Amino acid sequence: MQRRVLLLSPVPTHPQTAGNRTRISSLLQTLLELHYDVTFLHARQEPGDDEAMRQTWGNAYQWVEYVWPAERFATRLKRKLFGRVNADAKYTLHIDEWYDPALDDQVRQLHRAQPFHAVVASYVFFSRALLNFGPEVTRIIDTHDAFANRHRQYLEHGETPKWYSTTEAGERTALNRADLVFAIQDRERTEFSKLTRTPVVTLGHITPIDPLLSTTTNRILFVASDNGINVHGIRHFIDTIFPAIRQAIPGAVLVVAGSVCRSLADGDGIELLGRVEDLRATYMDSSVVINPVQFKTGVAIKNLEALGYGKPLVTALIGSEGMEAGRGVAYLAAGSDEEFASQVAAILKNPAYAAELSAAALTYISNCNQAIRDELVRAIGPPQLA
Repeated sequence: MQRRVLLLSPVPTHPQTAGNRTRISSLLQTLLELHYDVTFLHARQEPGDDEAMRQTWGNAYQWVEYVWPAERFATRLKRKLFGRVNADAKYTLHIDEWYDPALDDQVRQLHRAQPFHAVVASYVFFSRALLNFGPEVTRIIDTHDAFANRHRQYLEHGETPKWYSTTEAGERTALNRADLVFAIQDRERTEFSKLTRTPVVTLGHITPIDPLLSTTTNRILFVASDNGINVHGIRHFIDTIFPAIRQAIPGAVLVVAGSVCRSLADGDGIELLGRVEDLRATYMDSSVVINPVQFKTGVAIKNLEALGYGKPLVTALIGSEGMEAGRGVAYLAAGSDEEFASQVAAILKNPAYAAELSAAALTYISNCNQAIRDELVRAIGPPQLA
C-alpha cells in the first residue's frame, strides 16, 4: 500500500509565472516520482489554469473555492491604534488572517474518505489546516519563506510593504502546529529553530535539468514576476549596473521576460518580452542570466532554474543564500554593483569560461536534487507501507 500525502496550497502550479508556483509544482512532481499517493488540493486564493493542472496532475488534482475572510472592524481598529505606537503593527497580520475556515470541512472530508499518512501545508498562514489531523498523521509546513516582520525588508529599501507579514509570535504559533517544518534554506532553518520546538529541516528546491547549448549572443536575461522585490532589483540593475556592462560590451542586450515587464520602460539595449510561453527558447538565446534582487527571499528559485538549464548565472550576493556550496564554482555572486558588472562582462567576453560555469552548474543542481529527494523520504517515510 502506498503512503498517502495531502499537499494543500493557496497557490496553483500553473501557469508557472512565479517562483512559488514552480516550488509547489516541483514538490508535487517529486512526490509523485517517488511513488507516493498524492492529492494536490488547491484552495483558490490565487486563480490558476485548472485545465493545465488537470492535464498535468490527473486524479491527483483537486480544488476548492477560497473566500477571503472579512477583516473584522475590531481587528482593523486595533491595527490602526497600535500602529501609532508600534510601526510594525500597521503591517503585520494575525497568523490565521488569510485562512478560510471553510477549508476545515474540505480537508476533513478528504481525510475521512481515504486517510492520509502525511499532510503538507504550503505557507505558515495555511498552518491552521494541520489542526484537522491527529497524531497518526505527519503534519508538515513547507514554509517557502520567513514571514516574521517581513515588511521591514520593504521599508529598509524604501518600498511599500506588500503581500504577507506576521509577528514572531504568529510565526511561532504556526510552526508549533506541525510535526516537522521544511525551511527552504539553512539560514531560515536556523531562524525557525529559535522560534519553535518543532524539528526543522532544510528542504531545498528540486530543479529540472535540461542542458542548453552555450551561446555567444551577448544577451543578458532576467526572468521574473511583477512583484515589488523583482521590480526594485531590475530597476537598480538598469540604472546602475547595465551602463557599465554596455561600456565594456557595447553590443550587450538586456532581455527581460515575465510580468515584471509591466513595471519597466523601454530603453536602449533593453528588450521587454513580457510573459513568455516557451521560456526554454528564451534561455537558449541568452549568454548569461542575472538576478539583481536585493531582498532576502528564501532561495531564489529563478537562480536554480537558470542553473538547471546550464546557463552561466550572476546573482547579487543576497540571492546566493541557500546556494553557498555552488558559489564561485557553479555561478557567480556579486557583492557590489561594480563586481556585478565585471562578472557579467567576464562571462560575455570568454566563451570558455562560460562553458566551464555551465558544466559546474549542472553538476551542482544534480547533487542538490538527490539530497532533496533523500530528505523527503526521511521526512515522510518510505513511499510503500510495510
